[in-house]
Amino acid sequence: MNFLKSFKEIKIEAKALIRRQQKRSVAGIIMGIVLCGNALTGSAQTGINDLNYEAKSEFVPTIKDAIKFSDLPEIKDTVKKVDKIKYGIVSKPLFAKYEAQTIEAAKLQNEPLSRLYNSLLKIGYGPIYNMPYAEFWIANTRSKEAAFGAHLKHFSSTTHLKDVGYGGFSDNTVNVFGKKFYKKHTLNGDFNYDRNVIHYYGYDTTINHLENDYTKQRYQLIEPKLLLTSHYNDSTHINHAINLGFYNYQNLYRESESNVKLKAKGEMFINKEKFNLNFLTDYYNHKQANDTFNDLIVSINPSFEASGKKWRADIGVTGTLDNMKNVSRFYFYPQLNLQYDIYENLIIPYVGATGGLIKNSFRSLSAENPFVDTTVNSYMNTNNKINLFGGLRGNLSSNTSYDAKVNFAQYDNLHFFVIDYSGPNQIYNQFNLLYDAASVLTVSGQLKYQMREKLNLIAKGGYYIYNTKTLTRAYHKPDYDLTLSGIYNLQSKIILRADLFFMGKQWALSQFEENGSTVLKPKQINGWADLNLEAEYRYSKMLSFFARVNNIANQRYYRWERYPSQRFNFMIGLSFVPF
Repeated sequence: MNFLKSFKEIKIEAKALIRRQQKRSVAGIIMGIVLCGNALTGSAQTGINDLNYEAKSEFVPTIKDAIKFSDLPEIKDTVKKVDKIKYGIVSKPLFAKYEAQTIEAAKLQNEPLSRLYNSLLKIGYGPIYNMPYAEFWIANTRSKEAAFGAHLKHFSSTTHLKDVGYGGFSDNTVNVFGKKFYKKHTLNGDFNYDRNVIHYYGYDTTINHLENDYTKQRYQLIEPKLLLTSHYNDSTHINHAINLGFYNYQNLYRESESNVKLKAKGEMFINKEKFNLNFLTDYYNHKQANDTFNDLIVSINPSFEASGKKWRADIGVTGTLDNMKNVSRFYFYPQLNLQYDIYENLIIPYVGATGGLIKNSFRSLSAENPFVDTTVNSYMNTNNKINLFGGLRGNLSSNTSYDAKVNFAQYDNLHFFVIDYSGPNQIYNQFNLLYDAASVLTVSGQLKYQMREKLNLIAKGGYYIYNTKTLTRAYHKPDYDLTLSGIYNLQSKIILRADLFFMGKQWALSQFEENGSTVLKPKQINGWADLNLEAEYRYSKMLSFFARVNNIANQRYYRWERYPSQRFNFMIGLSFVPF
């Protein structure tokens, strides 16, 4: 480009010089012609033929040599040679990157924490059945190092029910707990003491008149426990939980049960899968007036957990050894849980298969039915061979969740309660145990609604179909149960609670007179409904009043044969913060 520009400028200048030179030549020729014409004109006018005219002048005209330019100008290369050239593509944004100006962080003042109190006392009284009630909690406030406290409760009644014996009871509980926080572990300690008194009031007072001490039964529990858990944040460590417990459970009639249980759990990641290992050692020593036997249960359960964006799976196996009365039995149970999120936690189908050994101990049986005959020695553990289930769960909205499930289980030695008609006392107010192989089909569901802290509703229930092998009926196993509960909070000033319980019909093995002889036949016990209401008025943060109404329908229903419930009753009371 520079070369072409220079060439054009030189050519233009050369043409201008040539035009100037031509103009000078033409001017000289014209001047010569003019002079010659003047001379001829003068000679013609004077008529003189021979005239000599001599002009003298000091001016000597000269013509400078024209500077000529070559037609081929010299080309000068202005491009510099570059030895090493690197070629490449440098990506640059179409628009310059916007750099936000830094803004200083806003300084927020710490929100004041709500005040915590060290204690709470709640007392009440029900006048119809003479029911005093008291409950007390005490604990330390916020601490980064430890938490500790205690809970005490008393609830009793001197119930006299129509046509049956004295139905008084007393429930007493003492719980002392402590928790110590370490850098990577937490140590928990608990000590429980329970003392429960009941009376075998299920007899006909028109036939028998018994003293209250004769029907009295007392259960007493002493239970210390320790729990050590880890809370590592990275997957290189093995998170673990070790639970060591002991209890002694006894009654008024020299029956007692001691238990030592060690339960340990470890968790670690192998690649992206989580490996779990559970270990259980459970030792029971059962003492009766004329017999003593031991039961040792050892169980190990390895399993793997894997999950993706939409799914989750848990697969494993459980091996169990049961050595009861010096007879050993081995069991193996599957562990399978699969679930898949179809759409944003709205519909989550799940299926699984499990099983396990269920310990029927003195403590567990009397907790289920306190009117059981504690002198029986027919203790057998229940073997849940297989438990298949499937269902749907999810969230219908941000406030509503649901869970619907179908379950099929097979059992060996499933226990059933029946009145002991062979007892020596002839009043038939204690229950014996019957065992049978059975399968159970269960359809259950749960629906929950929660609107912040203002309203909470829950509905849950199940429908059960029992198929026993040798027994005519599944005694004292209801065919359905349903619970409806709700809590309404009106500006944290008035709290309303409601509970509605439904239980379907059940069967009992009862005694009948036929043709002058006594026979045992199934007897149907009607279903029932129980509605309870409670209202609490919070006068201040430290004082509130409550009123509770039970069995509003005033029904006399039976959970266990011969043992009617209390009818309509109520309780009033208050709760306050002593310190």
